[in-house]
Amino acid sequence: MHGFLSEPATWDPFIQLIGADPDLAFVEPLAFGYASPRLPRVAWRRVPEIDDIAESLKVYLETEAEPFDGLAVVAHSQGGLVVQRYLARMLGNGRGPDLMRIRRVVLFACPNNGSQFALSLRRRWLWKNPQERQLRPLDAVVTDTQRIVLNQVVHARQVTGSTCPIPVTALAGESDGIVTPASARSVFPDIGGLPGDHFTIIRPDSFTHRSYTALKRLLWEVRPGEGGLGPPLGENAAPTDSERTPRPWQPGPTQG
Repeated sequence: MHGFLSEPATWDPFIQLIGADPDLAFVEPLAFGYASPRLPRVAWRRVPEIDDIAESLKVYLETEAEPFDGLAVVAHSQGGLVVQRYLARMLGNGRGPDLMRIRRVVLFACPNNGSQFALSLRRRWLWKNPQERQLRPLDAVVTDTQRIVLNQVVHARQVTGSTCPIPVTALAGESDGIVTPASARSVFPDIGGLPGDHFTIIRPDSFTHRSYTALKRLLWEVRPGEGGLGPPLGENAAPTDSERTPRPWQPGPTQG
């Protein structure tokens, strides 16, 4: 899922590398898109709020992604807030078991604590944009959503209507001046840093680019046959430690 003022094509560098990598032959990328304009282009349209996009994501996962038994949800920037809102709304509606298909969530440079970048200018020129408002520091909805995800997803131990254990990894760009590493990491326990700024962190140009190798490792950990992107887990059964700790990934012959 892409970020603010972006589009699905932002994932093309990852998708091209995955398609050429035999180690990830089990992966079929799906690029979810949503409207994120600066302002409505015509009077009869509005800029969708994050809750609207979360509902759109729900329908997308239930239709376009319906054939897949296992999903890894990868998001950049604002897209990570949308994913978290989707999880919180699903759990709030008692649909924890429906989230069992999601085996991992990966957040690239997500503004978990908001973004101070050009805040005064954003308030002046984008004050009508509801998506921008939720990118500001200490947004109440974002903070409450993060609390739900931490307590009922990251630290969950079993699948119930209101809980579903899913590993969440938060990755930060070490040179990112838009979403600082502290905001990207926030309070998530599984965190990491990568070279690059807010944009280059999701533009890998080779199999050895560290953003690509980091994502590859995370996908490899939930590959088919390892409690991951294969058949769904048993009803109401949380992943076991052995399912979450597969054998280490070994680079294939395409790596250099």
